[in-house]
Amino acid sequence: MIIDEIREIAMDENVAVWGIGPASEMADELPGHRPEDLLPDAQSLICFGIPVPSRVYQMPNYMLETIWRSQNLNYRRLDTLSMRFAALLEESGAQAVPIYGCLPMGVNNKGEMERPKAFLKQITKQFAVVGYLNQIRMGEVTGIGVIGKNGLLLHSQYGSRLMLGGVLTTARLPEMHYPEIEEPGCPPDCRICVDACPVNAISGEEKRVQIMRCLGYTSRTPLLPKFRFWVLSKFRPEAAARLMNLTAFDEHTFHICSRCVALCPYGRTN
Repeated sequence: MIIDEIREIAMDENVAVWGIGPASEMADELPGHRPEDLLPDAQSLICFGIPVPSRVYQMPNYMLETIWRSQNLNYRRLDTLSMRFAALLEESGAQAVPIYGCLPMGVNNKGEMERPKAFLKQITKQFAVVGYLNQIRMGEVTGIGVIGKNGLLLHSQYGSRLMLGGVLTTARLPEMHYPEIEEPGCPPDCRICVDACPVNAISGEEKRVQIMRCLGYTSRTPLLPKFRFWVLSKFRPEAAARLMNLTAFDEHTFHICSRCVALCPYGRTN
């Protein structure tokens, strides 16, 4: 019954892709960002995607402004659907939490002395700013795409233009994804996104993006007091995260670069 209702809502809302996978597949994520850290006894992940229209990334004028507005509108739509799916699962007797696409985000604490130095070096290099649960990994686990060299989820019809929403639940749901499709992933010799990145933030072989290097270049956040944020991130990371969430996202942040999406040929039909 739940699967049928999820499928019906997805169809009614024109959700392009969606899938269900086991939460246990994300057990190796960083501590604090694993399914069980957000929902004890989590069993299943639901991930779904809505694409930004392809031509938005090819506009000769006002491209960045149109990308910015398109993404913000999609974030709200995705977050609303995450809430709707979570409420539906709770009505069935399970526990569920929505996994939002843009907010909230957290800032890791470099001063967490209980963690080994090697681990601290790893998280501060790769994940200085992270979402509560990695939606791109959720998309991979649920079978709706593969991670590309640009660190984004790739789909053979929508390329890397999918924006994602998700739900974490204690319900044991069957693994499935729609549509049924096998993704070949990036061609071995393709380096378009790696070479196009203006700050060399993309590690193509590792399929990883150095998030802070990327955001430091591309994000324009005029309402975020940067010196205050920097001080808080050193001594009070939770307060820094709250400050960032309140001032630096949704309509408050403008991105001046989307080359890794705009130039990616994966899934391009014209």
